[in-house]
Amino acid sequence: MIKGSEVRKADHQIEPLLLDRWSPRAMSGEEISREELMRLFEAARWAPSSFNAQQWRALYARRGTEHWQTFFDLLVDANKTWAKNAAVLVVFVSRKLFDYNDEPSVTHSYDAGAAWENFALQGFRQGLVVHGMEGFD
Repeated sequence: MIKGSEVRKADHQIEPLLLDRWSPRAMSGEEISREELMRLFEAARWAPSSFNAQQWRALYARRGTEHWQTFFDLLVDANKTWAKNAAVLVVFVSRKLFDYNDEPSVTHSYDAGAAWENFALQGFRQGLVVHGMEGFD
């Protein structure tokens, strides 16, 4: 896999992991083990969040399982062309209200983004292609 630092340069010195991580769309079609996948979710779990509420949840479907087609059908056609070879499709969602008091959590999406970043960085460290996307319905 190409490292980001091979094709781009930071203006200031930063942690190499941040520069090397990138989001290729070339999926091999290979499966990943449950253990590899759970490490990604474990990394997401340790993301910071307001009041440590962890308002995000991750829903996923592995290719070849009963839920794969449901997740895949949510994608716009442009994303289907490359995501069809992904081992797993993951959707991060966030709850708009705190669990402990049902008051609005104004940082719920920000906190979910932090979880996603941990997920993506862990995937990169494991040598996996992790590609975030919009474009689903």
